Order: sequence, then C-alpha cells, then structure tokens
Amino acid sequence: MTDLNNPEFIRELNAHLARGGVIAFPTDTVWGLGALPQAAGADALYRIKQRPREKHLIIMSDSIEHIMPHMAGYPDAAFDLARKYWPGALTLARPVPDAATMLFGGVRVPKYKPFHELCAVVDGHCLATTSANISGRPPLESADEIRRTFPDIIVIDNGCAPCAGAPSTIALITEQDVKILRQGAVNVELDM
Repeated sequence: MTDLNNPEFIRELNAHLARGGVIAFPTDTVWGLGALPQAAGADALYRIKQRPREKHLIIMSDSIEHIMPHMAGYPDAAFDLARKYWPGALTLARPVPDAATMLFGGVRVPKYKPFHELCAVVDGHCLATTSANISGRPPLESADEIRRTFPDIIVIDNGCAPCAGAPSTIALITEQDVKILRQGAVNVELDM
C-alpha cells in the first residue's frame, strides 16, 4: 500500500518522478503509467512501454486550472469541450506538427478522486500518461500484473481499481472542426 498522506512517501514519490521515474496508478478508465511532463519522464515512458514515438503521450491533471499551461495553442473548441466534459473520460488531442519531436499530443482531466489525490501531492500537479501495458498489448488489469511487468516503477495502490475499464474518448480538435478518433467511455455531442 502507498500512503499519499505520508510526507515521507510523498517526498520519495516526487524524488522518483524528478529523476525521470515512472509510476502506475488507477484512473477513471484503466490503469495508467505516468511521469513528469518533461523530456526525461517522457523518455522513460516510451522506453518501458516499447512505445513508438509517433504515439504521443497525454498530460493529465486534477483540474482545468493545473492543465491550462499545457493547452497553449489549443483552439477555442477545446476549451468548450473541457468545460462541458471535464472532469471526465475525454482526451482532447491536437494535430502534432512534428511527430518525431512533439512528445505530448493531448490533455485530460479525469473524474476520479484517487487520481485527484495523487495529482494533489505531485509536484506540478500534472503527469504525462499512457495506459499501463507494453505497446500493442491489452492494458494490464491489476497492481500485481503491473509490478510483474514493470518492476522498477512505483505503483500507487490504495486498494482502488479503475472505474470504467474502457479507454477515454479521443477528440481531435483543429481550428476548423472536431473529429472523434476513438469512441471510448464518453459519448461526445459535437454541436459546435
């Protein structure tokens, strides 16, 4: 068990993340892997997942206010959808001009109290995230599976499990329109 109320554990957690370490945690959809949204954390996520660089990471947080600095350049439609569906299982993606160098392709604010409690103690309140699995394989379904697959990460396991078991809906937002790339846990009404 990990204790997000324990100052010593919180210091250890943030030191691990600051070194480019990866953590695992349940979300409102599936188990996730996360690191700080910077190059070292992103590199670690790509490496342990064996994930192709063209598949971008998502930045998640506990509030719109904390994620706003990561939404520079998003069209107005993204903010309209954020106000309507966040917190919730909607990922807002944007076109990425350079797939080889652009690490983060979307943002999301889940509706899940244990994830909010985690973000509240993480320095910066945001995590670069991806599902907990080896790229191309199904998401791992338990803390034990994650520990066996990724032995060098910290698993945030407070006895909580993911809620929906379905991935988030992904909406690609451009200046011209909104397109659903993946239908997931949220049915988005495109009335824009």
